[in-house]
Amino acid sequence: MAFIRFTFVMYLISFSAYGQIVFTESFTSPIDTTRSWQGTIAPELNFKTEKQDYFSFKNNANVSFLFEQKKAFTIINQLEFATYGNTVNISNGFVHGEYRYLVSPAVEVYPFVESVWAPSRGLRIRVASGLQSRYRILNANTFLIITGVGVFYEYEKWNYDGVPDGVVYVDEGYKQHHLIKGQLFSSFKLHLTEKWKLIISGYMHTRLDSNIKNPRFAYSVDLKHNVTEHFGVWLSYQAIHHTKPIVPVKKDYIVFTGGVFVSW
Repeated sequence: MAFIRFTFVMYLISFSAYGQIVFTESFTSPIDTTRSWQGTIAPELNFKTEKQDYFSFKNNANVSFLFEQKKAFTIINQLEFATYGNTVNISNGFVHGEYRYLVSPAVEVYPFVESVWAPSRGLRIRVASGLQSRYRILNANTFLIITGVGVFYEYEKWNYDGVPDGVVYVDEGYKQHHLIKGQLFSSFKLHLTEKWKLIISGYMHTRLDSNIKNPRFAYSVDLKHNVTEHFGVWLSYQAIHHTKPIVPVKKDYIVFTGGVFVSW
């Protein structure tokens, strides 16, 4: 049963895509100090024999390993790739890792590293690493309010594949930047009933120079339903607004996502 619980998962809905921001507060759970590890996982495999053999793999996972009661390592990822014959195509996805230290039951600090790719939007690669914190400012039986602040280094490389038709621009091959940025975020988690949970999160990334400009905003609304203790379904709305992208893609990036999950 444990093997089935962890691996036998099929998506009900699968429209996932990410660009620039990993919505960590949609995935990250408070550390349960009574467990050595916890998380959710949802893999999907697809194989077809067409003109050439077609194979695709997609996985969403959120796993935390607890050390010494106050330390945990959390990995959050979405990986997508497909092969058609000898051709390998890597689709949108991300990997995010953080080493969480529980300063107190209400306060965490954690270094993190992450990588995001969204070729459908023109984002070849984004790599970020820094130090952040979480503050549990209100923790009641039915709702939780978390806020956080951090600083990080960011590298991005873009091409022009995601520029909308009709936009006049000079194709320079690709553009890239290296920046030090700050992040602010806040998350509200409400238990509507014993089995329904609503999560609303907001994020802001901005440069740390004398003229704070061109911020990146994002927010998400997630609705989760536990059908059983370890199995459930979820729906999510995610939006990113970049006030000045480095290539002329649309400033707004909106994603509807949904699926099923297995937790332990």
